Amino acid sequence: MKTSVKFSDLKDHQLPSKERLAEIESFKDTDYSENPEWTQEDWKKARPGHLKIPKTEIHTRIDTDILAWLKSEGKGYQARLNAALRFAMRNGF
Repeated sequence: MKTSVKFSDLKDHQLPSKERLAEIESFKDTDYSENPEWTQEDWKKARPGHLKIPKTEIHTRIDTDILAWLKSEGKGYQARLNAALRFAMRNGF
């Protein structure tokens, strides 16, 4: 049985606020020797593993060129679509 999920139900899974992210970014750390730069391959393999936000299955229509672009990176196009929507949501798009 599928249930409706409201954003208010996600309080245990809240992400940091924009203010908190700005605060974190303001920290000055100049010793990066233990943190090698990520390559494009590293970023392609990266997946968020710390969030367990409930998912709701939907059926929708999407422009063919957008779907082709999402699938062009390979497996995981639905997760990329979700990430793009989350980015838009966080940035008031």
